Amino acid sequence: MTNPQDESWSMIEETVLRLFADATAEHGHRHVRLSEHLAELGWSQIEAEYPIDAWQLLFRARARTLANTDCLDRVMIAELGAAVDDSATAVILPLISPKGRSDTVATDCSGIAFSGIVVGDPHGRLAVAVEQPDGVVGIGTVNSHQLRFESADTFDRSSKWTRVSGVLDCAPPDGTAQWNRALAAGRRALGTELVALSEAMLELAIAHTGTRMQFGSTISSFQAPRHVLAGAFAEVEGARALLAESWQYGGELSALVAKAAAGRTHRVVADVAMQLCGAIGLTIEHDLHRYVGRGVQIDALLGSHQQLEAEIAGRLLDTDHSDSSLPAVVCCG
Repeated sequence: MTNPQDESWSMIEETVLRLFADATAEHGHRHVRLSEHLAELGWSQIEAEYPIDAWQLLFRARARTLANTDCLDRVMIAELGAAVDDSATAVILPLISPKGRSDTVATDCSGIAFSGIVVGDPHGRLAVAVEQPDGVVGIGTVNSHQLRFESADTFDRSSKWTRVSGVLDCAPPDGTAQWNRALAAGRRALGTELVALSEAMLELAIAHTGTRMQFGSTISSFQAPRHVLAGAFAEVEGARALLAESWQYGGELSALVAKAAAGRTHRVVADVAMQLCGAIGLTIEHDLHRYVGRGVQIDALLGSHQQLEAEIAGRLLDTDHSDSSLPAVVCCG
């Protein structure tokens, strides 16, 4: 982990936050691909020296600046490794069918139909995971011009998602292990972003209670608001601790638990912040709605907290007897 006394890391944090803020100011809600910008910072060397902290920083910066970037694709493709070629720029995330199974299913020798969500606009070559017999997940790549796609409705209007579908000509090689690692890495990363969004909402609530007057005193002096703020803070710290363990030691289950906790924490803190900020917190003039909407949107990626909690319960109680080898990882609608 990073040495808190390391002055060079503080400079890196400041530079990355400024990079994300500038990208948001320049591109607005458009999806930004950061490869060239990060290369200018010597990001490969930073990742080599601070492998865990570098990824965490990217997703904290996303949350703090509400930037739309390709960070999720980057972290997942890094884990897919040799399962995809070097030209892959994004990952197609499997959708949920009405029966709760993945829509990405292997068919006959005529081809393998798939569908899913791309975060941002599809371009270049995209990695796709397809379900095959005997519990195998095949990993292949497809050109964006071979896809059918349409914009997806999003709860957070500043987020861009695209529904895509297509057909692979042949079954791709077994990439089950790589897919599971990519899924775990993505969940840790999004959990980090959800906790940072929760922190931002908590800060807004604390600032509001420190200035809002009731009966001649700020409402932060009253016991009830202080209790709910303390509870929200405890939720954030608990989720942060789970994420720290998952980043440090890895593992699929730890990532699943950490993201579930982060998603639940975002919901709890959002409820507290909206309660304490009152009517002003529900208006577009206040910043709170931006962090609420963004968190609700990304919680759906790689399993919402409700989905993941159900999966954890299924594993603990051995109630999940599904033969699906490719879990659905985007919840839409």
